[in-house]
Amino acid sequence: MKKLIVLALAAVLLFTVSGVLAEEGAGAPLYATVGEAMEDSAEGRVVSGGVNGEYIAVVTRRDGKYYRSVAPYDEKLNELVEALDSLDYEADDFFEKHEAAMQAVEDYEKTLPIAYSEVFTAEPLTDAEMASMCGKTLAQLTEEGFEIGSNGTEPGEGDDPIIVFSLRFGVYDYNCTVDADFDRYVDAQDNGTEGELVVKDVALAGITEWGYNRMFHTDGTVEEPEDPFAGYGEILTEMTAFLEKVQAGEKLDIGELAAALKEKFPDYADTIDMYVTLYRTLGADGLASMLAPAEPAE
Repeated sequence: MKKLIVLALAAVLLFTVSGVLAEEGAGAPLYATVGEAMEDSAEGRVVSGGVNGEYIAVVTRRDGKYYRSVAPYDEKLNELVEALDSLDYEADDFFEKHEAAMQAVEDYEKTLPIAYSEVFTAEPLTDAEMASMCGKTLAQLTEEGFEIGSNGTEPGEGDDPIIVFSLRFGVYDYNCTVDADFDRYVDAQDNGTEGELVVKDVALAGITEWGYNRMFHTDGTVEEPEDPFAGYGEILTEMTAFLEKVQAGEKLDIGELAAALKEKFPDYADTIDMYVTLYRTLGADGLASMLAPAEPAE
């Protein structure tokens, strides 16, 4: 488990599997396989996860430092995942087949070779910085850049539980105990006023539970995920402007607009074709009415 293994095959996979490129500072694998890395992972932390069919990563800790070990998906794993996803959920034996297929995926995942390991160089907040969080509300901390994650109760003194919120800053999670009893906590949840709760104690939890995702860079920066609907709003805006011109009496060709939009947003070709079909079926007035925002109920 402790030996360093340089896997030539894994290096090839690293540069052939889509989207998996090592960050600067990535080094030789700390483990041979995903399964070996998972055996060395800290209990209670998220240690592995597939990301868009590209890779699995395991976060571990050694000598006070956190590491992320990455294993790219291969063809066989993609086939196993596809087989799992293609099961007929209406079949009588769906649950039995699903359990077997899921087990096959999990078993094979553990055999994937680690391509590289990278150390998290980002430093967590100092004791003084964590102390400065005390006395502030959760809302104030979110304004300072913290993100609220999970929350719940933990055993306290006697029969009274303590209320703990997990806050992320950079690549680290912090367990924040708030100054509230259980009833106050429940009321805050019911009323949506959790932001008013005041932090009274802060402790470092470790690398964020989502640390296996490479959007969390090892230097502490976080890569914002691409908006899957990034182009949709612009398509809708241009389509609405087109309809307004047609309604005003201009003679415009929907085909020309569709061609221009497809060239600019090729991933939305089906959506654009849908609008063209609706335009030719409902006309400008009908489609404009469909796209108009709903009036708030009185």
